[in-house]
This record gives sequence, structure tokens and C-alpha cells, in this order.
Amino acid sequence: MEIAFLSNDPLESVVVDAETGDILYSISTPPSTGTRKTTIYDSRGQKLAQYKRRPVWEHDQIVLHGETKDVSDWLRRDGLFTNAKKFVAADGKWYVWKHLWGTSRMELVDCQTNQVVAKSHGARIGCSSTSRRMGIRVSPKATPFLDAILLSFIICEKKRREDATTAAIAGTSPQA
Repeated sequence: MEIAFLSNDPLESVVVDAETGDILYSISTPPSTGTRKTTIYDSRGQKLAQYKRRPVWEHDQIVLHGETKDVSDWLRRDGLFTNAKKFVAADGKWYVWKHLWGTSRMELVDCQTNQVVAKSHGARIGCSSTSRRMGIRVSPKATPFLDAILLSFIICEKKRREDATTAAIAGTSPQA
């Protein structure tokens, strides 16, 4: 299965099945001066998840299917010198998002088998035959926890974009 973002902003987009065009999710982040809340809704408009970015002195949080956790507890750093982030999915297994160095792509890897279960790709602008929306290709074994994949992806993609912007301002290359 492949999902596509209709906007290049992962925090404000409609997400569709890339093959059928059916709406799967909508992601909304209303303007706010305090805690920024990104909410993921299913195709029926039911709230599935929320990503709360709080003031610097508080921990960011997620709410997934009614369960609230600190982001740092749910989406953990995979090692001391890496930006890779891992989480436990509904199947009880650990999965890690790894950035592919020098690109805007990421892979979600099953930590037990080292098998890639999802791959993201950025948007590509071009003539209609070469253009592509930002999206994620998900293996059939990972579709049962697509909600968690989407939530973890938008958090990792937001961080990747922030790091790239910071590196561009500083004139350096971001760590992938």
C-alpha cells in the first residue's frame, strides 16, 4: 500500500490511498500561541491521534487511540549518536525510522528482522509523468498499525525538516 499527502506539509494535509485516491486521514494543526496540537482524523472524521508540542520547559506528548504518552517515551532515540527514532507497534515489536543520509527519505525497519516495512519519499515537482506527492510505501505486514506509522512519521519528518533548516542557516550538513 502507498499513502500520499495532498500537501507537502505533513502537519496540515489530507492523506489518501495513492492507488485509489480514497481519503484515509486528515491532519490538522490550528494556529496557536501556546501548545501546538496536530490532530489526525480518520476518513469518518474520528480523532485517532494527536501530537502536542508544548513549551520548552514541558515534554511534548502524543495521544494515540486515547492513550497519552510523552513523545520521548513513545518515540525513543535509537542510540546516542543517531537521529533514528523507534517505537513499539500494536504487534508488540520495535520499529525504527532511519533517515537515508543525504536525502529526504526515511525507512521504517523492523528491529527484530532488520526488514524494511515502510519507505517514505518526498514530493517531486515535474511534468505529470515525473511528478510525485510526498508519501509512504507500507508493506502489507505493517498496515495493521498504519495509524502509529503515520503519527511517528509526521513527528520524524517535522524534526528532519527543522534540522535541515537549522543546518542550512548554519551552513552545515544535517546529520541523517
